[in-house]
Amino acid sequence: MNTREASRPELSFQVTNVELGLRQGLVTMTDPEFTTRDPAPDRVGICEVEALETQTKALRSVDYQSGGGMCRDAVVVRIHRGHRMLAMSISKPLRARLFSAVADLHNLAGWTCFDSGHVGSAHHHLDLALALAANGENDELAANIHYRRGRIHLHNGTPDDALAQFQLGQLAARRSGSKLAASILSANQSWAYAKKGEANLAVGLLDRAREEFAERDESSPPDWARFFTHIDVSAMAGSVHTDLALRAGGRHIGLAISALVKAVRGYGPGMARSRSLCLIMLATNHLLDGDSDEALAVGTEAIEAAEVLKSVRTRDRLRPLEQEAGKHLDDPDCRVLSDSVAAFVTGPTGT
Repeated sequence: MNTREASRPELSFQVTNVELGLRQGLVTMTDPEFTTRDPAPDRVGICEVEALETQTKALRSVDYQSGGGMCRDAVVVRIHRGHRMLAMSISKPLRARLFSAVADLHNLAGWTCFDSGHVGSAHHHLDLALALAANGENDELAANIHYRRGRIHLHNGTPDDALAQFQLGQLAARRSGSKLAASILSANQSWAYAKKGEANLAVGLLDRAREEFAERDESSPPDWARFFTHIDVSAMAGSVHTDLALRAGGRHIGLAISALVKAVRGYGPGMARSRSLCLIMLATNHLLDGDSDEALAVGTEAIEAAEVLKSVRTRDRLRPLEQEAGKHLDDPDCRVLSDSVAAFVTGPTGT
């Protein structure tokens, strides 16, 4: 196999009924972004690569706002276009950028599959993304891909596997020199240690993440890392202290509530899924704090926010809230909250 053949992984999935998916509103809020023509059959230029990057950015916005189920099919369409472009004639400097563009499409596809409950497909796309990022010599993107692989493991209850990915991502972030990427990886390592109940390591890494974030280059963050703002730093702090609170209670409850309130207030409609996830954790902490009335109010808001998302992951994250409320069924507010969450998570997913 020659170098070019090795650098173009085969796609083992199919696109079906694309036009029907578009008509059903999968990407209606970004329709103008998908009006560019296919590139000429023999050559790719800067305009075609920039168009692919712009479409990925638009689809990522749909994912943040409405969940992966809303745009997964449209992302796959763009992947096929990207791989056709890699087979065309293109200048050497631009080819590296195209490798990164197609890698990021697979990166986004992996994330939308994960959010939609298609974990096998998510791993497949992220494997391809990592190979393409290496071909593009893009360590910063590789760091982000490792972060996303780690988050899948974290969600599925295997923090040691998550840590392995986060640590690989941290190495890639250091090679790239990106303090923003390093901050994302440190914050997620902190969360993994919190899930293992290792409070000292978790808090230490959270402090490191804040320091790296303060040292980041604010001029032009790459699109795949743009989500990680000071609001998301607060959300990560809330996530870390929530898991520590579930194990040890104490001061972690108050620290989690403070950080999550800040995150919930900061997230706008463009980050609806992140806001929903923070509301879930906030309601959980109010239960741990013995404030069932506030837990019911915030939990109800979390369910309402989740109802408009096509995100299996959001439903999965509601289950611990149901379990915590179920420990206090003698409390009327807890009983209502437990029943409401149970009714939602067992309902149709719409993905």
